Amino acid sequence: MTKRSAKWLAVILVATTASVTPSRAEYSDLQAQGYKTGKLTRGASGSLGWYVSNSEKKFFCRMRGIYAYIGKTGLVIFTSSGRPIPLNRKNYMDNPLIPQLSDLRAGKLNSRDVGYCHPAK
Repeated sequence: MTKRSAKWLAVILVATTASVTPSRAEYSDLQAQGYKTGKLTRGASGSLGWYVSNSEKKFFCRMRGIYAYIGKTGLVIFTSSGRPIPLNRKNYMDNPLIPQLSDLRAGKLNSRDVGYCHPAK
């Protein structure tokens, strides 16, 4: 490879990598940058999650967890399509890491409840 072709290859490489926008982001990073979290909703794909946005950009963050508590006695599990199925909480061990459904609906999240965030259309 000659010097001239190496320079052109370097220019092309820099130009293509500089113009690429990130295809996904971490919820904790977006939260640290001041992004606001909306209420639990369905995205364009039909999956459950939250829209996270600032004045310029908008991301959709999918829900990672499949369990949520309802009050003091209820438990719900979500199917892959997002349909909630109620369960009897007495039959399952209490786990302090499982969030309340009311918190998920209101957008009061922990990073462990959120999957990757993709740019919204």
